[in-house]
Amino acid sequence: MESHYIITISHMIGCGGAEVGQRLSKALSIPFVDREILKHVADYLNLPESDLQEREERVASFWEQFFIVGPVGTLTVPSGEKYMPTDRELFELESKFIKEIAQKGSAIFLGRGAIYVLRDFPKKFSIFVYAEMEDRINRVSQLYNLSRTEAIEMINKNDRDRENYMKTFTKIPWLDPRTYDLCVNTSSVGFDNAVKYVIDGINHKLKIK
Repeated sequence: MESHYIITISHMIGCGGAEVGQRLSKALSIPFVDREILKHVADYLNLPESDLQEREERVASFWEQFFIVGPVGTLTVPSGEKYMPTDRELFELESKFIKEIAQKGSAIFLGRGAIYVLRDFPKKFSIFVYAEMEDRINRVSQLYNLSRTEAIEMINKNDRDRENYMKTFTKIPWLDPRTYDLCVNTSSVGFDNAVKYVIDGINHKLKIK
């Protein structure tokens, strides 16, 4: 463990958090971990990924939780059976797989509360990726083929969901810059410079070179 390190990326939708992560992965030659976590959880629960995708990084409403029933408090799923987890159980399962991956070697983790899950990891660097609203609207519109109004609605809802998710499960102030080692505005610096600043920060803090 002493020989490797991890990077956690917290981000706002439409800011290019995944793009920064993928470019960092290429520059540093370490894995970028995103959808793999969801696949691990889906396989464990014998569920298609699509059943869990809309549940990630959000907290279900009271009525949604009311209809999610099952053996609360257990994460053991009999082979061949399906079980829809509560929000807490989904967070715990994702946390379990994040920790397992982090133990194996250097990696970059996108979202899913990894900054909290790996808070005791000896060598870690946390970043927050954000952008100007107009750039976020344009990016979300293109990515999801939405109108401007639809994109704004999606952005606002996603921001509320993520902030509520972090508040509920990690108690970490998601939008407080003091939470992170580095905050990068991709509207101002672009993706290439964002990667450069992150690498400079990692080298300064972790002395990986």
